[in-house]
Amino acid sequence: MTRFLLALALLALAGCSSAEVRAVDGIAATNARFEAAFNQGDAAGLAGLYTAGAVVMAPNYQRIRGRRAIQGLWQRFFDAGVTDIDLKTLELEVDGGRASEYGAFSLNAPDGRGGRAT
Repeated sequence: MTRFLLALALLALAGCSSAEVRAVDGIAATNARFEAAFNQGDAAGLAGLYTAGAVVMAPNYQRIRGRRAIQGLWQRFFDAGVTDIDLKTLELEVDGGRASEYGAFSLNAPDGRGGRAT
């Protein structure tokens, strides 16, 4: 069974273009850097992963524009006690020079009652 699954995975990869493989690898590497910076509480490191003109649209916030503001957003999360992010890619679409990742995350945060929520 393991050999069958390995063969199936290799067959799926064989059908991918080199651009798709690069996109998958690039997104995985960036996600790993994001997780590492987040889990170290490094707001500046997180902000450095965004382009200079990036816009973040976080829930319950106005649009956050630029690295300095993005760094401030992440620092507010850390100051509030948010820790331990885990990113999961659920779907990845590559179309020419553009890639879209759909994913999920989990993290730990204060629950407002002295405990932690995940």
